[in-house]
Amino acid sequence: MRRWLTKQFDRMREGREQRKVDAQNLLKARYHVFRSLLAGNNRAVDGLTDISILLRLQGDPAGLARLIKKLITETVEMVGRLDNLTQGKYQGLWNVQQHLDDTITDKLKALTGPEQVPFILPLDGIIAGHKTLIGNKAAALASLRKKGTFRVPDGFVITLAGCRFFLDHEGLSLKLVHLLARQGTTADQHISPETASQVQDLIREAALPPTLATELAAACRSFLQNGKALAVRSSSNSEDGRHHSFAGQFSSVLNVKDEAQLFAAFKEVVASNFNARSLAYRLNAGLDPFCFDMAVLCLEMVEARAAGILLSRSPQEPESDMLLISAVPGLGEAAVSGSAAVDLYHVHPDGSLNWQLSAIADKERLLVCKDEGGLVWQDLPPEERQKAVLGAEELQILASWGKALEAAEGMPQDLEWAVDKEGQPLILQMRPLTSMGTQKDDAWRPTSPPIIKGIIASGGRATGQALLVKNKRNLAAIPPGPKILVMPQSFVDAANRLGLVTAVLVDLGSPADHLACVAREQETPMLCGLGTATSALTSGQWLTVDGSHGKVYAASTEEITIAEQAWQKGPPAASTAQANLPSHYLELRELVTTLHLTDAYGPTFSIMECRSLHDIIRFVHEKGVLAMFEAGDTLLEENLGAVHALDSPVPFFISVIDMGGGLALGDGTRRRRIPPVMVISRPFQALWQGITTPGLHWGPPPGGSPMGSVMSSFLTDQKSERPIGMPNYCLVSRDYCNMNARMDFHFIMIDTVCSPSPHSNHIKFRFKGGGTNLTRRRRRALCIGEIFERYGFAVDVREDLVNAALQGATAEAIEEKLVMVGRILGFTRLLDAAMTDDTTIEKVANAFLTGDYGLTEIMARQKIQE
Repeated sequence: MRRWLTKQFDRMREGREQRKVDAQNLLKARYHVFRSLLAGNNRAVDGLTDISILLRLQGDPAGLARLIKKLITETVEMVGRLDNLTQGKYQGLWNVQQHLDDTITDKLKALTGPEQVPFILPLDGIIAGHKTLIGNKAAALASLRKKGTFRVPDGFVITLAGCRFFLDHEGLSLKLVHLLARQGTTADQHISPETASQVQDLIREAALPPTLATELAAACRSFLQNGKALAVRSSSNSEDGRHHSFAGQFSSVLNVKDEAQLFAAFKEVVASNFNARSLAYRLNAGLDPFCFDMAVLCLEMVEARAAGILLSRSPQEPESDMLLISAVPGLGEAAVSGSAAVDLYHVHPDGSLNWQLSAIADKERLLVCKDEGGLVWQDLPPEERQKAVLGAEELQILASWGKALEAAEGMPQDLEWAVDKEGQPLILQMRPLTSMGTQKDDAWRPTSPPIIKGIIASGGRATGQALLVKNKRNLAAIPPGPKILVMPQSFVDAANRLGLVTAVLVDLGSPADHLACVAREQETPMLCGLGTATSALTSGQWLTVDGSHGKVYAASTEEITIAEQAWQKGPPAASTAQANLPSHYLELRELVTTLHLTDAYGPTFSIMECRSLHDIIRFVHEKGVLAMFEAGDTLLEENLGAVHALDSPVPFFISVIDMGGGLALGDGTRRRRIPPVMVISRPFQALWQGITTPGLHWGPPPGGSPMGSVMSSFLTDQKSERPIGMPNYCLVSRDYCNMNARMDFHFIMIDTVCSPSPHSNHIKFRFKGGGTNLTRRRRRALCIGEIFERYGFAVDVREDLVNAALQGATAEAIEEKLVMVGRILGFTRLLDAAMTDDTTIEKVANAFLTGDYGLTEIMARQKIQE
């Protein structure tokens, strides 16, 4: 009998031990699922950023489709991990995800639909509807050829569709974007010449898609086989317009003699869209550096006797009708580049010359075509150097053309011209004369040093008054006028307020967070990682945010006036760039990147409100963190023997469970009790530093009302999710900590990641309960919320429940905040008993912030009043 009883007891003991092991393994499994969910969230947000960029580019449809499909797969996996963590609590999310998957997949078909956009168009085959396909330069020359009044060389255009087809080939465009994005988001520099050179080399070395190569070879055949060389030039939708000239920013390749040279020239011109010079020009002009809107124009090469520039309104005499014509012997590249001396002619509209203002230069050399292709400099004979390049008849023809085109276009014009060997003038280029002051953005320069610098999340430039935002209540009623949001972190609730502000500044955050994604979609300038914006700037301060360079300046009087005048015409609306997106791109943006779930604690944060993949990603992330708050209670009931009790110098007793890399037990022996030094979890150590801060009052606060029995460890709070008798516990790994603490009549839950990667880091804090009436509990909750807000957390207070969150911070910033959170644990113990009236809310918060954890000053004042 004794033997049988012994066996039974052994089996029971073995069963208990096995249940402990199973419980701990299950808890670790949940932890690893949760960390996988966090990693998936980071990949998903990065994917949203890439997709936003490609939607803006309106290029690489195949690459865009691949990214969206990859994001769908990532989203499915995230939903599965949440299902695992919550044991099927959010089953309805599967249906929403499947519906979005089906809808998006259907919309993706439009990216590769039956409509065929031509890759190459002959200049004489261009119609008005082709303008956005061929760029401003080609469109202007095609229009001039149709008029028949002006001589323009023949040629063809490799359209924007053809150029993008080349960049889309084998994923080239996404490689370029990643190279530019990695280096182009720092505060102190443009995209570096080294990065720009890498980008250009990738383009130069890329193979042409066979289809494009075949069409290009066919288009050039009639020229090259008849001995006609080609001039290969850029024709961008951005250049040669009313607002931006891009003069000299892109490359031209002249005197192209064979097919191989043409292929190389095409790639060289495309690559010049990404040279350091043109990228800096885009940034200075407030344009998107990632935007590619270039076609390539191939014109019959003119072997010029003379060439130069014509301005239909002389900048030196803008009030007169005089024209300014510059001229060089040979090819006009010498005049355009400024690499040779030029004759300058000030000409009246009738062609007569103003000799007083004109000058004939001493010209030493000229640029000519080489027989094998390319150009070469030749010396001018001494007797030719001081001769006028142009005669009276040529000046008269050019002057009449300049004034006729100015009248037709309704504004002064900038023409590039040439005179061929037969003495016939031709127009090689026409664009508005932007140097007359029609565009000020190109010349914008700050008038003072920057106040503060940060990381570029969304480019552009804007002026407005700083509006310091501590919480989402501040976002509810944004005052009228041009305002710039200044926030401690990227409050997602701000996403639906971007249309009411001109720019956003954030102390923490990252270019890959949710708010940054929305800011880029709406093209609202946004800087993050500023660190001290909320303390360095004051509400009402006028600022100019240079989002393209990561800098904030004091606004000038002129900028303030312009901003106020613009606001009087109406608050900021959806950007023109977004409004001009094709309908299927707009639909994809709404289904993929648009964020509708902004209030994580409100009634609209539900499965039914998930209308995009971005919504699902945010929902899964928030609910996953909440699931970890509930991860251990049930398991702990059967697992107390598998945890380590911490030897605490303060009356805060906690059990620690190692999820991997969180403990250093030395010799490997099993220890029931361990000192805090053996917990090497980085976030835990920061919390523990706060918990053990000298001066914290772990007993009832001075002046508190009687609480009744303090034997609360044997009671059960029926309104709480945890019985009071349950131990405090903490799940730890090297960079993770999840703490659930029952502090007398309230409970606190903390979930935090503190890793080298800022966009992976977060702190989630939840506080609930109390032992007094609801009025005092509410006051304590408001006091806690006030403290967290002053530390830059997003805070939501409802009755006696406090939710606070911070994300996107560096490991050092997370540690600093966690020290404060640790102090909160001791400071708030039975604090509701001290909240005698509403005035104590701010007083107690101020006491905490000044280190008066025992409320000595408050108590001293109360004694004096008594």
